Amino acid sequence: MGKGFVTKSGIAVLEIREALPKSKVGMMPEVHEHWLALIHGAIDDLAKKDKVPKFQKAMVGIHITTAAGRNKQLWDTSNRSVNLVINNLKGTFFPDDNIHHMAFAVVGDIGEAARTRIYIGDFETQSLQVMELLVHGKTSD
Repeated sequence: MGKGFVTKSGIAVLEIREALPKSKVGMMPEVHEHWLALIHGAIDDLAKKDKVPKFQKAMVGIHITTAAGRNKQLWDTSNRSVNLVINNLKGTFFPDDNIHHMAFAVVGDIGEAARTRIYIGDFETQSLQVMELLVHGKTSD
């Protein structure tokens, strides 16, 4: 399941109660479809509560939390399916995923429960707030 909302500062937040899977290279089709449904469900949830913000150039922050006990080794953030997220945000929050329309940052940690939080804000005016949300993992929801 997932939920979506807009923070008081106007940053869109999509929260999915699963850790973003490893790279989509070799990803099972059912896992890919499941994640598409989770992302689109969170966007739909946001749209029911607030106007979906649109940015000419967006800053996207992805914070992946993996549940404690499920990690036998430290995982690499660049090996996660970041493309799966970004490709499903373009067209909704920003026009395209090229250098003119978005930038992104990815962080990860180990916590009590698995989840992925996706923060989307305006690149020029909200990048610092997106980075603060990534560092602290909190929202003003």
